[in-house]
This record gives sequence, C-alpha cells and structure tokens, in this order.
Amino acid sequence: MPSTLYGNHPHSPYEGLKQFVIAIAIAAVLGVWAFATTRASSADLTEVEYESKAADLEFKREIKELSDDIHEFDVKQSAFRAQVREKLQIPNN
Repeated sequence: MPSTLYGNHPHSPYEGLKQFVIAIAIAAVLGVWAFATTRASSADLTEVEYESKAADLEFKREIKELSDDIHEFDVKQSAFRAQVREKLQIPNN
C-alpha cells in the first residue's frame, strides 16, 4: 500500500498541493457554516418585526394608562385643594 495518495514518494510534487486543497476546503466549509449561523432568515426577521410592533403597541397602551392615571390624580388633587381652601376659608387667587 502506498504511504501517500500519489505513491510512495514522501516529497511528491502533489503533496503540497494536496495539503493546500485540504486547508482551503476546510476553510471554505467553516466559512460557509459561520456565514449561515450569523444570518437570520426572512421568517425570523418577520417574527422579530411582529414582536417589536406588538411591544410598541403594549408600551403605548401602558403610557396612555399612565397618562390617564396622572390626569385623574391631578383632578383629585385639585378637588382636595379646593376643599381645603373652602374649610380654611382661603380665597382663590
């Protein structure tokens, strides 16, 4: 059985070429794998966009509720101040 792919001669002119081709093939496979793992599919992007829009809507709803709560607090605070002024007989300025 030959000790190398191209015969028994360990310093065959094809030995360096063989090593180079193997290194290039390994690098190409690793490069394609790395590229594929870093890219999102269009379905992933659509899902992220949908979730982002849903989160934005929820955030806007919560801000609206907070704004309504603040307005309600301001109304109650104004009514309380009016009652205090009335009880203490403080004139409105």
